[in-house]
Parts: sequence; structure tokens; C-alpha cells
Amino acid sequence: MVASALASFIATLAFLPWLIRSLRGTSAVGKDLNKPGRPLIPEMGGLAVVLGFYVGVGLLVALALDEIPGPFYYASLVAVLGAAVVGLMDDMFRIRNRMKALLPFLMAIPLGSVVYASGDTSILGLDVGLLILVAVPLGITCAANAANMLEGLNGLGAGMGVIMSIGLVAIAWSTGETQGLYLVFPLLGALVAFLLFNKYPAKVFPGDSMTLFAGAAIAAAAIVAHQKTYGALLFIPMIAEFFLKVRGRFQGENYGSPDQQGRLHYHGRIESLAHLIMTRRPMKEWQVVLVLWSLEGALCVAILASVLL
Repeated sequence: MVASALASFIATLAFLPWLIRSLRGTSAVGKDLNKPGRPLIPEMGGLAVVLGFYVGVGLLVALALDEIPGPFYYASLVAVLGAAVVGLMDDMFRIRNRMKALLPFLMAIPLGSVVYASGDTSILGLDVGLLILVAVPLGITCAANAANMLEGLNGLGAGMGVIMSIGLVAIAWSTGETQGLYLVFPLLGALVAFLLFNKYPAKVFPGDSMTLFAGAAIAAAAIVAHQKTYGALLFIPMIAEFFLKVRGRFQGENYGSPDQQGRLHYHGRIESLAHLIMTRRPMKEWQVVLVLWSLEGALCVAILASVLL
């Protein structure tokens, strides 16, 4: 698993510089709205994360085929690839929100079928029976779109994915349920490499191709490891972001207005956790990101403590 993470890291790190150069001067760029002058930054960097992830997966299949939890693993790969494809479609064509909900759901149906066939039909201690066929795809879809909502600041989404992945590793080793780590380690390697280019000041943006993919992969890993509850708890900041976004009918963005010192100010209705931080105290963009990372890190520690106790 460590070798797969390293392979994912190297592949992502090698592919990103070429991808950044190729995207410059095309329509696949976006304004960095939290910077003075709003410079244009290449988007769709998530493509490198997806590529790196599957390089790591390929190494795992080659070296540890007998240890991989067969049907669970391959059904998960279909689900997370489906989320990545939907994200890429949105990056390129700006598809409707209903399609970003429907298509990942459809691609996760095989995983729901495998979970049902395994007999693991309980959620939060309640046996839902056949409803697991709907609950699992719905969980993958919600996780993917939730991860996509809490984005918009340099390094935010990638860093949250790294922290959540490390949290899953710690929980897995504490409970002895390590099946999901065959997904987590390749994801972790790819996200760390991407973060080197996406951290403040960002050289590339992730796009929906990364955020949808990472959210789906983390949810799938929790499902494979029979840790649905812990996986859901890791998404608490994203769930809070969802309800804040509801206030603005999902039109709000996680941006502020930079002053001459680079601190972000926000005046208006609170429609994001980032807005809440900016209104409490104007901060530089990397400081806002650090606060949100710290929130997720504290949540991971609290979940791990509950597991150990």
C-alpha cells in the first residue's frame, strides 16, 4: 500500500507540470478571485489526481491481487471513476446540477449491489435491507458533491482530502478493518502531490474532476471497510457547508474581497464556512484554509478518540 501511494505521488507529480503548460492559453483557465488582479490559473488539475490514483491502483493489483477485497474493490473503482468522469464533464461543459447528482448515483449502483450481496445492510446500527441498494449510491453521490461544495480557496479541497484520508488510515488500523486502505493509499499519494501545486499561491485549480472524485473515493473506502458511520462523520464540515449553501440556493461562492495586505473581507449573507471565518476576522487566504484544515483535523482526532475509547 505504501508503494502504491508512492507510485500515485510520482505519477501525479510528473504529469502536473505538463498539464499546467498545456492548459495555459486555453479556455480551461479560471480567475483566482481571492487575489488582487484576479490572475488566470489553469483548471482541470484533477485529471492528474485521477491518473496518479489509477497508477497506484495498477501497482496494487499487480503486487497484492490476492489480498485485495475483490468485488468490493472493483465496484468501488467503477464508482469513483464515474464521479471523476462527471467532474471532468462539468469542467468542460458545465453540466446541470441534477446531472452531477444522477450520474454518480448510477455509476455507484454496482457497489450498492456488492454491499447488499455481502450482507452488510446496516446503517447507523439499523438494518435497512434492500434499501442499501439505494443508500450506498446515494452516499457516494452526496459525498462527492459535498466535497465539491467546500472548495474555492487555494489548497482547501486537496488538503481536506489529505486530512480525511489520514483519518481513515488511523481509524482503519485502530479497528482492524483495513480493506478500504487499498483505495485510501493511492488517493493519499495523488492528493499530496497535487497539493504541492495547488497550495497558496496556486499554480493549478482542481476542478470538479478532483473534488467529486476525492469525495467519492473517501466514501467508497469507508463503505468497503464497513465504516459507513465514521466515513459520514468525516464529512461534517461539508454537510455544514451544504446547509449554508441552501440559504443562497447554491449560488454562493467561497470568495472574499482582498485588501492591500491580502486579507479577505466578506460582507453579506453567510453562505459558506469561509464566509463565517472572514466575517469574524479578516484573514489572508492561506489562513482561512488553515482554519478549515484545523477544523477537519480536530474532527478526525475526535472520531479516532471515540474509536479507541
